[in-house]
Amino acid sequence: MKVIVYSQVTAARIATSMGLPEYSYYFVLRDFLPVLRELGEVLVVEDPATQVDALYDEAVAQGERCWFLSFSPPQKTLFDLRCPTIPVFAWEFYGIPNEFWLDEPWQDWRYVLGHCGRAITHSRLIVDMVRREMGETFPVISVPSPVWDKFERLRQQPGSLPLNRPVKVHLPSGVIADSSDPQVRPYISGEQAMNHLMQAIRQFDRTFSPRDQSQEAATQVAVDRLPRQSAYRITRRYLGEWYLRVLRPMMFPQGAKQFLDPQMQLVVDDPDRRPEPRNPVEPRKAEASGLSVRMPDWQPASVSTELSGVVFTALFNPYDGRKNWADMLTAFCAAFRDTPDATLVFKLGHTEYLSAMQEMLIWLARMPVFQCRIVIMHGYLEGSEFDELIRATAFTVNASHGEGQCLPLMEFMSCGKPAIAPRHSAMLDYIDEEVAFVVDSWLDATAWSHDPRLAYRTLRHQIDWSSLKQAYLDAYACVRHDPERYQRMSAAAITRMQGHCSRAVAKERLAAFLDIPEPQAQ
Repeated sequence: MKVIVYSQVTAARIATSMGLPEYSYYFVLRDFLPVLRELGEVLVVEDPATQVDALYDEAVAQGERCWFLSFSPPQKTLFDLRCPTIPVFAWEFYGIPNEFWLDEPWQDWRYVLGHCGRAITHSRLIVDMVRREMGETFPVISVPSPVWDKFERLRQQPGSLPLNRPVKVHLPSGVIADSSDPQVRPYISGEQAMNHLMQAIRQFDRTFSPRDQSQEAATQVAVDRLPRQSAYRITRRYLGEWYLRVLRPMMFPQGAKQFLDPQMQLVVDDPDRRPEPRNPVEPRKAEASGLSVRMPDWQPASVSTELSGVVFTALFNPYDGRKNWADMLTAFCAAFRDTPDATLVFKLGHTEYLSAMQEMLIWLARMPVFQCRIVIMHGYLEGSEFDELIRATAFTVNASHGEGQCLPLMEFMSCGKPAIAPRHSAMLDYIDEEVAFVVDSWLDATAWSHDPRLAYRTLRHQIDWSSLKQAYLDAYACVRHDPERYQRMSAAAITRMQGHCSRAVAKERLAAFLDIPEPQAQ
């Protein structure tokens, strides 16, 4: 049997495609390859429209069965090929798209799934959602990405708690913003931190030009960035205003008045402007304060940092609104404002990282003085470098509004790292109190992520901020005061993920679904 596979992002382009639409499908495809190769001959294509049917005709002429697995959402899956086609997709909402727009019938997933005749997804919730629309007998299964096996070597290393010595994490080409860095600390702590930060960002924006690119490429980068940046800043503006007026006074009622100072208010009437003080006053001269207003030169380079203490790690695309990094950040700083050995690591997955880092610094500058450590990383990690980040981590963190499966969470848990996470969407399949400190959430109306109308047609989860803060505190206490419980949670996480996302589980489900007979014993 031949299995043809495709994802829009390829191995050659993944390092420069982080954060682009459907980039995570490459990682899913990569993790499925060892299993698929045990089931048949695997052919990777880059242009399904021209390659798939030719390979299918060749297989049929040789008397072989052939499937095309398109690791793409249904609306981006070719459904008019001669080769039997199966979309392999993740989805995090309560309900699949059941209407179309812009005269594109394939936006209605029922149209595509009806043509394909079957589907593979990564959670039992979406299996239920597909069958709700397509009928109870529609052929669809849940096969999570089989990530468990690739961490066998790491699991064999002694010790689950990375507390005995610092762990060095190296990025061959990346940047690190560290709240403990003397170059960064003045911009996020102190009376003049916000003024210095905004001045530094404005200066950086005036002087920054992309390196090692032609003028034409640099211009295209700026043009491509504009729509996303604008939408992102609008969202940030309203979230920031809510934070200053509602959340922050709740967090720190005794000092609420100082946070409502006019200098700290956000400008909401012009969403494309960077946040500046209302009625701005002239900041102190940098020379007088002895502070440079230049931001660190955050250009990709070979960089390293040491992580120690109780480390909480989250991996995400900062421009993906589902990931809810603002709650993760503010709840952590509120929980550990007096705890210097608590560290939160944000590993960013997007080629455009500067705006995200600046936004995160702005949020940190709004926080009261904190002693915990915040480390923001950008750069492609794989192999031993990724292993070191896992080793340094005590807990993996997720506070998203919905997940199609969440590969980072599954990978860290496969290495015995318990989670701080909600129990909803795909995480219903593997998150509970045995392996995680569960964060409360509730359902709220939203739009499908690719619907340009932004029409409310589905549901996602909102995170209970106070529950997230408490989960941080409980997890820290577990490590410090109940290490036996931590070890039990660590072992349970490994066992849970073996049953959820091992190659053996994936092979068994795929073989049955594709009607592939077991090989005969020799």
